[in-house]
Amino acid sequence: MRYHKLDGATLVNNFTLHHASAKSDGRPFVSTCVPQTVHLDLHDIEIAHAVEWQDKDFVEKTPETPNFKLSTTLNARGTTIDTITVFRVPEGQVGQFKEIEIQIKPLRKGIVGGKAQASSMDGVKFSGMSSTTVPEEGLMDGEPGKIFYRDPQGDWWDKKSEPYLQLEAYIDEAEFNSLLQRLSVTAAPIATGKLQLTAELFENEVDATLSEPWHPKQYGLLMKSEKTYSVWTRARADRIQIDYRPVSVPPPPEATIDEDGAYQPATPFEPVSAATVKKIEKHLKNIAITVGIGLAAIFFVLISR
Repeated sequence: MRYHKLDGATLVNNFTLHHASAKSDGRPFVSTCVPQTVHLDLHDIEIAHAVEWQDKDFVEKTPETPNFKLSTTLNARGTTIDTITVFRVPEGQVGQFKEIEIQIKPLRKGIVGGKAQASSMDGVKFSGMSSTTVPEEGLMDGEPGKIFYRDPQGDWWDKKSEPYLQLEAYIDEAEFNSLLQRLSVTAAPIATGKLQLTAELFENEVDATLSEPWHPKQYGLLMKSEKTYSVWTRARADRIQIDYRPVSVPPPPEATIDEDGAYQPATPFEPVSAATVKKIEKHLKNIAITVGIGLAAIFFVLISR
């Protein structure tokens, strides 16, 4: 519960937090916001197609460029063993989450990665035993993907009842289209889905020093103002994996030898039960009676003229 209460804490900048408690040498304990690796299990994977306005910030427009284009989004629900706490300073925790709504979209090559293509390794020298002030612009400056905190009470169009996190991440167009093509032509049912992302999240220096990679993490997402629409942090989808369950094919029918030693040829279809046969016979009989009555009526009308 690192971000439950933050009385006396001080924000050095949007990426460096000094806690009220201090070490033996007088230096305050520090939480730094650096690229962190988060693993998600994917559920309810869907593909959505739409016609979408092209954002001038992400599209190189020429006079011939259409304003709209067909777009495709990979949607899913992601769960993680880690905990992401949305917090304010000094109020502390606003909400805790282990689930993120996922949206993955294509983007032209050269945008994903931002200015430095930072990874979790770039944050090591700013966290843990070597915690120090993170630069004002953060380490993932220019990264287009983001994790948003959404509060439906502030958005009349949002149909959800509780606050939630949403990831909007991007993949280079060529690779995204190849992935979607494979998803479209595969008939086998999805078994599992996994997503590895890198996101700028706060982590206390003690946790960063002592926790092992397989331990659940306690991350923080800073709410920079009272307005919920400004609550976001930069994020990148590093790896998407979707596994399929092989489609089982029933074995072909085989000939058998019964108890009397008689040869029984293979039955290409499952035998129909006696009860089903009786139902079919009854329906056919009713149809025959109805047709007979109808023909008799027609014959009677014809001879009466």
